[in-house]
Amino acid sequence: MKTLLNVPLMLTLLPSAVLAQTPTGQDVNATVSGYTYTEPSATSISIHGPKVGGEYTATLSLNERRHWFAQGNVRGMIGIATYTGWCSPYLIRPNNTSSNGYELDIGDPSPCSENGDRDWYLEGRALAGKDVIRARWTWSPYAGVGLRHLSNGTTGVAGYRTDEYLYVPAGVTARTSAASRRALAFNVEVDPLIRGWQKTRDSALGGGDIPATPIAPAFTINSFSDVSFSQHAGWALRASATYQVTRHWSLEPYYLHWHVNASPVSYETVSFTVNHITAQEQLGAYEPLNATREFGVKLGFHF
Repeated sequence: MKTLLNVPLMLTLLPSAVLAQTPTGQDVNATVSGYTYTEPSATSISIHGPKVGGEYTATLSLNERRHWFAQGNVRGMIGIATYTGWCSPYLIRPNNTSSNGYELDIGDPSPCSENGDRDWYLEGRALAGKDVIRARWTWSPYAGVGLRHLSNGTTGVAGYRTDEYLYVPAGVTARTSAASRRALAFNVEVDPLIRGWQKTRDSALGGGDIPATPIAPAFTINSFSDVSFSQHAGWALRASATYQVTRHWSLEPYYLHWHVNASPVSYETVSFTVNHITAQEQLGAYEPLNATREFGVKLGFHF
């Protein structure tokens, strides 16, 4: 008799427990977002614009009894961005140690902007986690490894600036059921940056002639070398809410914030000619403190 009374009870609780677990299978989504990259300073700059893209996630059970799961995720976004900030002219100053008697320098900045730059990123992640099932909520902590590749175009050069971020995602998803037994989930994640690699392809810009001024002769910039930077500190914060509209379709607003610290100084080589004499010079540069904010909506399909 006791056993017979427990059977209906288990059948009543089972649908809620299954609904609250991390769903195994595959998910694809279409995404639209607004994206803004900034370098805050006295001469702050921003790269901003809308983006569209998609995402694929595969989830499998590692241990069904103990509720362990694994996920693989690939996400890509692309858009046309606008640069708003500052531009600085090149100039030369007398220098007796230079082979042509001058050194290359950078003048005072002035406001400038540029439209139509191609901007995209691709991200891949491998995660593992566990569902901790409670009466009303299921908590699903997880961790893993992620790699993010970002490409910014400028002045007609696609891929002028690229970044790779290696990071360790760690987060938790909380699931429950809303009205009409639709699943509702909230996710918060922090991504400490392990290492960043940034490359600026100044060689793609070529050179050009700069006219004479009252205090300096005309000169020609022949070429620049590329320059690379290492980034050793930063983090990202992700937050989202997912509503399961039907068994297969879901809607997910999300927010993503990246914060990456300034890099050490690196050097590039510039070749320039004054009065038919060519000299080479080392110019120091660094990748400044920067932040990226993205807010968007995903329309997902589960199968």
